[in-house]
Amino acid sequence: MDKLSRLTPEDRENLIAYLDGELDEQATRRMESMLVESSVARNDVEVLSRTYDLLDELPRPNAPNDFVERTVATAKMEHVSVPLSKRRWFRTSTQILTLCGWTCVIVASAALGSMVSDQYFQSQDDVLIEKLPVIRSLDVYYEVDNLEFLNRLSAETSLLDEMSRESNDE
Repeated sequence: MDKLSRLTPEDRENLIAYLDGELDEQATRRMESMLVESSVARNDVEVLSRTYDLLDELPRPNAPNDFVERTVATAKMEHVSVPLSKRRWFRTSTQILTLCGWTCVIVASAALGSMVSDQYFQSQDDVLIEKLPVIRSLDVYYEVDNLEFLNRLSAETSLLDEMSRESNDE
């Protein structure tokens, strides 16, 4: 190997693995022979070795107790597809649609209740309008002594017709 030749990216990776003691026997012998022959390789090993020494001088951060578990769980989650029902946009859409559905049910119930109440229950104004002929003749009814007279009067239709014509003329 030429003394001034540059190292390939693979050789650089092997230098790091060599310093970490991760190479097998054959790769270790090959790396040692390259270090003997190449000043560039020796220089790179020396720089890497000093970098490792500097890293050893830095204070070690204290990781939380569950750091490894969370990291592994996060790595696993990257490969797992989140079900549709667990996605935030799906949950929000479902809540909005549910709210809209209940709103429609309440409005429809109110409309139906209003229609039913109008159909089956009369207001006081409707009752008064229906009883208007009786109310107009209320003064006449006060003059009647008893109910027997009214019953006899209602039996005579000709008299009732005459009375209604007179009340219409007024």
